[in-house]
Amino acid sequence: MKTLLPKLLLSFCIIISSFSGIQAKPTEKDGPETLLLGGDYPDPSIIRDGDTYYMVHSSFEYTPGLLIFESKNLIDWTPVTNALRQYIGSIWAPDIVKHENRWYIYFPAVTAKGITNMVVWADTPRGPWSDPIDLKIGGIDPGHAVDQNGNRFLMMDNGMLVPLAVNGLSITGPAKKVYDGWIFPEDWNVEGFCLEGPKIKKIGKYYYMLSAEGGTAGPPTSHMVVVARAENLYGPWENSPYNPLVHTYDNDEHWWSKGHGTLIDTPEGDWYVVYHAYERDFYTLGRQTLIEPVEMNKEGWFVPSSKGKLSKKAKRASRNFSDDFSTNRIGVQWRFHGAYTHPDFRYEHNALVLQAQGDSPADASSLFFLTGDHAYEMEIETTCSDKASAGLILFYNPKLYAGIGTQQGQIVFHLLGRSQTFDIPATSHRIWFRLRNDCHIVSAWYSFDGKQWIKIPKACDTSGYHHNMAEGFMSLQPGIYAAGEGEVAFRNFKYTRIE
Repeated sequence: MKTLLPKLLLSFCIIISSFSGIQAKPTEKDGPETLLLGGDYPDPSIIRDGDTYYMVHSSFEYTPGLLIFESKNLIDWTPVTNALRQYIGSIWAPDIVKHENRWYIYFPAVTAKGITNMVVWADTPRGPWSDPIDLKIGGIDPGHAVDQNGNRFLMMDNGMLVPLAVNGLSITGPAKKVYDGWIFPEDWNVEGFCLEGPKIKKIGKYYYMLSAEGGTAGPPTSHMVVVARAENLYGPWENSPYNPLVHTYDNDEHWWSKGHGTLIDTPEGDWYVVYHAYERDFYTLGRQTLIEPVEMNKEGWFVPSSKGKLSKKAKRASRNFSDDFSTNRIGVQWRFHGAYTHPDFRYEHNALVLQAQGDSPADASSLFFLTGDHAYEMEIETTCSDKASAGLILFYNPKLYAGIGTQQGQIVFHLLGRSQTFDIPATSHRIWFRLRNDCHIVSAWYSFDGKQWIKIPKACDTSGYHHNMAEGFMSLQPGIYAAGEGEVAFRNFKYTRIE
């Protein structure tokens, strides 16, 4: 009887929760989520057009920005184009929409003058996309919606609704508070209330709105996706008795701070929610894109489902990051940090030539890419002009990075945003570098012939290079840099995932 009692109590709790609307805590073992894009792809906005899906994410300080992905099956995603070519500031949670055969992406931009919201448009998702148009409204995380009369709106953070012009390229009135959010239990450990990320979809007589609450980082249990519905965009909005739809309940779960969701359906009528989350023990990778099945219950509310048909196998390193620089992959793979203009680089003779600038990786000409791998190794061949230096880097922000390169004629190791020399002269303008990130432990090598490798007598731990330690909502991104004066030619970039 003693051995049966715990099982009976567990069964009783499950039965009671099914009637009360209480959601059973998911565990790492039986988690319903599937990884869509490994690496820092936060704030996903997804749309289906016929049998094709399109998705876009926050690009923050990196340009080109607003990289659009395309898929036919919700699992395999191909980058197709950037909707934003120039640097205008830090780009936050976007919303991609199609309205009357024209495509739009609405997004917040943190500029030197403060936060504003902008829009770009195109006739097809593959572009060309327009230059950004400033809507001149504050707030963040715009979510597009159309009412029963065809009027267009943006729902902003904190439940503010803003009317749009017919063409969607300007506002026509002030913002109005229409939604207060869902009040979660006061004993939950969160980063803050943070009502944001509204995404609205009309189904039947109701507008369903998914919102983010709890804060995007902080403790593992911070973030969540909550559901509300209304027959009118101005409300009243009714919160789901089954909230939250998505949430990390326990530190033992594999995915932390799950939140910022968008509903998506398939041509067959299946429903899913796409959202982002941090991976436990790998905050450095940033917020990765996940998906899990949901369904509408008899009361007309979306709840978790076990009917999903997607594979639960995590997909990592599905893209080939090695680059022989025979073709231009800037925007699709490589991207710059901050303002950087196209005349400052060129491709020639299977080399990427960067105009050097700055004194170190903090202010150098640099190119980065996103990976979801826990462990990997990079190699690059560099040829520097007399006053230039170069190397491989893992970059979080200008004050926090690690890597190997040259500086003032010496081989240097970068850590915590500082450089350490080893009295090893860079005797040649042509140097090969190797950098290994093995589950946060970073080690480095150099070579003067590409054959004999010499290990640097220094390694470091980068497990703390993330938002909860340094803020900024960024991730630790691998890349190359060119500092000093003159030019650096990069050749034969090799990327190898370590199993």
